[in-house]
Amino acid sequence: MAQRNVKEILVKMRSLSQLMVDLGFAAIMEDDVDLAHEAAKIKRELKELSYRLRIEALMVSRLSRNTKQEIPQIANLLQIGVAAKEISDGIDDLIEIVIRDVGVHPVINLAYRREIRTMKLVVEKNSLLDGKKLGEVEIDDVTGFNVIAVRRNDDWITEPDGNTKILVDDVLLIKGKDVSIRKVQEYVKSRGE
Repeated sequence: MAQRNVKEILVKMRSLSQLMVDLGFAAIMEDDVDLAHEAAKIKRELKELSYRLRIEALMVSRLSRNTKQEIPQIANLLQIGVAAKEISDGIDDLIEIVIRDVGVHPVINLAYRREIRTMKLVVEKNSLLDGKKLGEVEIDDVTGFNVIAVRRNDDWITEPDGNTKILVDDVLLIKGKDVSIRKVQEYVKSRGE
């Protein structure tokens, strides 16, 4: 049981670390405080996952039969948790630039041109996405934007696919070409009753 828990924690840490990096850079490129706050939420979840990883690694070591051989392997598990924390600390430094609200220096805008954008959208009631699976609406085919993550309350769906059902108040993190923003925004806006 402990090994399965460790695997699940590591998979989730990998997905959330990647998402946090994307959101951190997107927050800088867009000078978007909302994206910065989403990255900060992920940092808090990564901190909790790192703690759970340490507990599960200790459980694995306690149940281990060949302790001398497995202890270096368990140490490697713990090192992954440390690395994930270091990644989140680095992104935290990036998003602080946006959260301090002093403006992003023009050199940063030159370095990170916005051909591809990352945005945060909230699904409204009676929108085109309300209650639908992503595959049913083919959002990426029509708009050119991919849904890279969905936040439902405090839970993250980090690799949504065509079977992922979208609900009212879901927060979509999307990535795509700058020219298609209006199209994708229409998918989340209410169409009335």
